[in-house]
Amino acid sequence: MKRADRSHYSWAKTGLRLEHHIFRGHFDLQSVPQFGTLFIAGPRYAKVFLNGKLLGSNSTNPEAPINFRVFHFDVGTALRKGDNVLAVEAIRGRGVVTGAGSEALHQFGYGEVFAAKLLAGRFGNDDAPPLVVTNSTWRSIAEPKKDDWQSPAFDDSAWPRVESLGSIDGNIEFRQWSVDAGMYGWPGYTGMSSFLRAIPIAAVRVTRTYDGEGQLQHVEAITQEHAVAPFTVELTAPHPTDEQAPAMLVDFGKEIAGRLVIDSGSDQDATLSIAYGEDEMEAMATGLTPGQRGGNYLGTNLLDVPANGRARGPKSAFRYVRITFLRGAPRIPFRSIHAEAITYPVKYEGGFESSDARLNRIFATAAYTAHLCMQDDIWDAPKRDRGRWAGDLDVEAGTILGVFGDTFALEDTLRHLADDTAPGQAVNGIGGYTAQWITTLAKVYEASGDVAYVRSEHDALRKLLATMDGSLDAQTGLLRRDSKGWGFVDWAPGLYGATDDTFRGSTLEFLRAYEAAPALLRAAGDEAAAKQYEQRAQTMREAARKTFLDLVTHTVGTTWQINSMAVLTNLAPEDNDAIWSQVLAHVKQDTPQDQVISPYFNAYVLDAMSATGHQRTALDWIRTYWGGMLDEGATSFWESYDLRWPKSDPHLSLQADGTSGYFVSYAHGWASWPAPWLQQNVLGVRATSPGYASVDVHPNLLGLEYAHGSVATPHGPIAVSLDHAKAWTMDLPAGIERARVFLPGKSEPAILTHSGHYEFAQP
Repeated sequence: MKRADRSHYSWAKTGLRLEHHIFRGHFDLQSVPQFGTLFIAGPRYAKVFLNGKLLGSNSTNPEAPINFRVFHFDVGTALRKGDNVLAVEAIRGRGVVTGAGSEALHQFGYGEVFAAKLLAGRFGNDDAPPLVVTNSTWRSIAEPKKDDWQSPAFDDSAWPRVESLGSIDGNIEFRQWSVDAGMYGWPGYTGMSSFLRAIPIAAVRVTRTYDGEGQLQHVEAITQEHAVAPFTVELTAPHPTDEQAPAMLVDFGKEIAGRLVIDSGSDQDATLSIAYGEDEMEAMATGLTPGQRGGNYLGTNLLDVPANGRARGPKSAFRYVRITFLRGAPRIPFRSIHAEAITYPVKYEGGFESSDARLNRIFATAAYTAHLCMQDDIWDAPKRDRGRWAGDLDVEAGTILGVFGDTFALEDTLRHLADDTAPGQAVNGIGGYTAQWITTLAKVYEASGDVAYVRSEHDALRKLLATMDGSLDAQTGLLRRDSKGWGFVDWAPGLYGATDDTFRGSTLEFLRAYEAAPALLRAAGDEAAAKQYEQRAQTMREAARKTFLDLVTHTVGTTWQINSMAVLTNLAPEDNDAIWSQVLAHVKQDTPQDQVISPYFNAYVLDAMSATGHQRTALDWIRTYWGGMLDEGATSFWESYDLRWPKSDPHLSLQADGTSGYFVSYAHGWASWPAPWLQQNVLGVRATSPGYASVDVHPNLLGLEYAHGSVATPHGPIAVSLDHAKAWTMDLPAGIERARVFLPGKSEPAILTHSGHYEFAQP
């Protein structure tokens, strides 16, 4: 529920985050239970009174980035028959800034929000019946002048009533943007959509141990399925500090999206502190502000584990967990300490294997990276921001469609992004991302052929096209420099903010969208608009060519990013050789003078290299750039990367979002493009009509000895096998009406009109 008078609580009003506010609610009991546990969620600080009796207070760092803490209190003997009054003094603390979402999500993310649930049972008995859950009868106000607000007799009838945001676990919006990351302590909360699955993941190793004021026994049991004796912690001091308490670092072997799970075998409650890390150094980082350079992203978090019960840590992405054992019985046995991966159930229908083991690892890691981002819709990353971003989606869509052939989550993500964008506003607040929404929709339609879905998004498509139209300069036909939305092309100097290259890059992203729109509009039955946007694309291309193209160099500036966009929009096809020789032929990072680029925009660079006929150079860049991340220990691909960054602690050097360090993600879907690139450029499979009704296949080993793989389609996978020593083969599933196979050295393609297994003489 939320404060009615703070329905537009702004993330920028930092002072309001630290104000004291009071919530009061009445509930009636016919009988008093033997035990009761009260749970409070929302504020970072809560001082709780039940019927005028202080139950206690609890607090956590109000500036920590983890959102929506859960505190619990034993109600003891404070309950009474008849009318009961809960009164809570609360401080909201830091919220989570979102890049898109409904008003309810924004309120949930950084507004003044409060939830309470009272169960008739001990802590850990989540199945106990609820006695009270917050609802719209509660009242709230900023700290009152009178100091008897906690009294049952206090008259709160003049206070405004709260407004309900709905069920805390019944809205997919509330699982976006990390807003529910701290809800692990809420009884009965699953924290995942019904289409997701939770899979237990055992630890691979314990890399560090520290006995401190105690002893860790049978540590090997953490990694063994059938251990002889359980892992046990002995505490020789009753309340050791975090520095004195026994601790260990657990490694799960690879990046996972999920949470830590603790199963206690003790007859007493226990308290642990846990810190996640995408690498060892992040998990071990302490004493610095969470989310900033040098501090692990979620900080160190307390976890209360019920006697003989289970507790879950916050949701995030991590490989390592630092666990410190603070309080509990003198001897605490644990039945299990493992992770719970939250995963989207999908089959890897598309694949790639070749004579180059490095490329095979790159493909598998890219596919896995995209899979990690398939959560409650498609996210940019499972650690940060855990939200829908249209630019990231434009890359992720190609990977997801080619590897998994799945459209449900992509379509749902596009729908939510459009629904959460008001008319005249940019998607995610970024002008170019409005265009990327349209190009992503085009990719989904091309792969699925789902006309009904495109028709269902016709109004959204027209709304976003109108927003783009309203951002154009009537005189030049190009993007206005004062258009709504923040300027962003890439995390590289000069490519975000109000710069010339951001202006050029965003305009070319608009051009890509205008080029993609006519086919979508025709699929929706809107021929008039299709013709309109064909003309708009032509007009913008001519204006951009005249304004952007350097008549001396025949390039568009000097950056890899903008020149790649010029190639991909066919800005001046006759000048592609110049763009290649003067710009794209020099893509490397081994001198201080070389450019900065993210894995995101490297996707478009790879495609531009291919479009200019230099696939082998693109393949070498994949080996070098994405392989560089593997060399530094990556198990998923990163939000940002530069081959020149220091190697001793590479995560601390990652730069994105105007900052650097552990804030930057080690698993980012926009870094997954090598997977579809290999499918399209080595296996050579591309759809030529929606839903793969027809395909072109241009296989090319590009110097490899062999390559085998498949591409997911609505009809089943297309499998291709290329080998210098054997005949080349292709398996075509039923439903593909026509396939043209262009073999090297052949002047005409082979035309296939039936499903089946085909063999071709080795070129």
